[in-house]
Amino acid sequence: MTYSFLLADLGTGGSERVSILLARVLKRHGHQVRFVCLCGGEDEISEWIKPEFELDILGARRILTALPKLTRYLRKHRDTIMFSSCEYVSLLALIAGRRMGIPVIVRLPNMPSNHLYSGYTEFKWNVIRWLNKRLLPWAKTIVAQTDAMRDEAMARYGLPGNKVVTINNPVDKDAIIAASENHANPFTEEGIQFLTVSNITYSKGIDVLLNAFSMVRKQLPEAHLTILGRIGSDYAKEMADGVSPSDGVSFMGFTPNPYPYMRYCDVFVLPSRMEGFPNVVLEAMCFDKPVAATRCVPIISEIVKEGVNGHTCQPEDTAALSQCMAEAARLNNIHNTYSLFDEQKFCQVMELPVKSKPIPTHSAAMAQA
Repeated sequence: MTYSFLLADLGTGGSERVSILLARVLKRHGHQVRFVCLCGGEDEISEWIKPEFELDILGARRILTALPKLTRYLRKHRDTIMFSSCEYVSLLALIAGRRMGIPVIVRLPNMPSNHLYSGYTEFKWNVIRWLNKRLLPWAKTIVAQTDAMRDEAMARYGLPGNKVVTINNPVDKDAIIAASENHANPFTEEGIQFLTVSNITYSKGIDVLLNAFSMVRKQLPEAHLTILGRIGSDYAKEMADGVSPSDGVSFMGFTPNPYPYMRYCDVFVLPSRMEGFPNVVLEAMCFDKPVAATRCVPIISEIVKEGVNGHTCQPEDTAALSQCMAEAARLNNIHNTYSLFDEQKFCQVMELPVKSKPIPTHSAAMAQA
């Protein structure tokens, strides 16, 4: 069987990294895997895909106009199962799959209720939710990242329980550790190093983080905050332009390898207003780093244990986040253990033979006191 992982473009994001990890599982089981990019040309993630998988770029100008190109592509590749983690792309895949008789597996990228938009963008997401309710039943299987996401999707979209499964995201701990080795400490400032890694968008709460960090500096004057992420949007530029070197904040832009920063930071911060599954927190925990995080998605409370491997607070609460950051900086002897990504369950969903001893891939983090 061939599996086609659909991507909107070749920019690097959490869903793209997860797709590559899941594709590796399929490849280990002897199946052919290809990636199909609807829009755009060469970008960061193409260099991650090409050494291991076939990559086809359809070259559509926009996702909404990619249906004819995807349909033509599928006529040449009928013996496939499509896999999509992007809501726009999933809707397109479901329409094309229905037309061509090709099964589609949809991975939900976020909690269905988590959309922080207004105006025309809010209207678009209302349309997407309306379409989800009508098209998601066409999916062969729907993968939720957490049980809470599964329950909400079933309730909101009227999906039957046998249609939606929970599979936590894989995190390849060995690869993450290896990517951080043979790199010098990237922090040049003295003092406690706080780090966040994300797309710099409103949903990620960078404005809340900056306000919280100014409060942290009153308790910890030597503290420094490093933010890794693209500075392309108006929001990102506004955030970056609003700080100066004297504020102790550095916007470093995008880096394909954030792991040396995770290795040498003192506290990892997740200030998000919304998340699907916080893979970046699990990645930081591979280095036994304490975490200060908002409870932007229910699973945060399972990953971050209060006073053990970090502290949590409600989203949008600047004062509480600053306190979480300061208290996390005082934690010592952090040691995180990880429950295994359920490869057997994933194999069952993908209709693969189940191996007696699944290859370990680290997933949801559980702190050990």
